[in-house]
Amino acid sequence: MKFIKNTLVGEALSKEKRKDFRNVVILQFLIISAALMLDDILTLMGIQESYVFRDIFFLLLGGLYVLILWDMLRNFTQNKALIISMFILIMGTYILALVTVNPIWKIFITDEEKRPYLFFIHFILFSVEATVIFFAIKDIFSGNKMSQEKLWGSACIYLMIAISFGSVYDLISIAHPGSMGIPLKLGLDSYTACIAYSMTILGGQEPAFSNPIPLVTNLGIFESVWANLFIVLLVGRLLGQPDADKN
Repeated sequence: MKFIKNTLVGEALSKEKRKDFRNVVILQFLIISAALMLDDILTLMGIQESYVFRDIFFLLLGGLYVLILWDMLRNFTQNKALIISMFILIMGTYILALVTVNPIWKIFITDEEKRPYLFFIHFILFSVEATVIFFAIKDIFSGNKMSQEKLWGSACIYLMIAISFGSVYDLISIAHPGSMGIPLKLGLDSYTACIAYSMTILGGQEPAFSNPIPLVTNLGIFESVWANLFIVLLVGRLLGQPDADKN
């Protein structure tokens, strides 16, 4: 009876992981697409102040994204202190983001006023993503086979690499304006541009900005190596099994 109960619990957890991973991948695709193309599409359609619609859409996606990341974290750990503290950080940071980069009403007029708040927002966002990546990688490379939820998890981690490095590039841009090689307006303009830069690195294309500072360039190399290493390990995981299975 206990074996049957554990099996049912395991199947339910596997289904929940698959659902969360799939939902995150869909949101990541929408976030990346919005960062790369939405503003240009709206401009081509003749919509004035297209950034307003882009920013509202981006903020809505971002809220769903961090909430599902938190829900996903609950599948990997039973540490209540971590789960509760992460939820408080996520909700508090999202409310701060709504106040700081809201395109409809502006509380902060100058970039200097927004700078410390934006730095905090992206630092927390990167910390949340790094935590989820850590637990997700542990989960994917555990066990003796690659199940469906682990394949969705692999896609989730790969796209999260691009988005999380986008946060790192934006942190640098916030701390040192002009570090991406071109002037960027602080806020979602800068963040979407940094995601675009990260995607070109991940996709093996020419970088979106040709003259970033050496720190950004070297981080781009690190991102590319890390992403390729993840793919190599994942392919090796798919093609082989742990030595314990061979005994």
